Amino acid sequence: MDAGRVRGNLVLNKALPGIKGKKIRVVEEVDLRDIDKPGTLIISFDYIGAGEGELVLYEGGPESAYAFMPDMTGSDANILAIVDDIVK
Repeated sequence: MDAGRVRGNLVLNKALPGIKGKKIRVVEEVDLRDIDKPGTLIISFDYIGAGEGELVLYEGGPESAYAFMPDMTGSDANILAIVDDIVK
């Protein structure tokens, strides 16, 4: 599982039936040791309602679908949690 910050939404005007109506977010990868350091942008499905600017945990690859089986549409990444606080 990796950390990221929601930076925006991806809006589609046409899509396959399996992804129509799904929330797709642009997520910036975050290193929890330095959350202000810029990271790579990825595209992730959002099934939990994360908002722009929120710190989230996401899973990439085939493992990202396990939390949503059997209703999940295949994707490269899925947001699994919203981070409330980082305790050091």
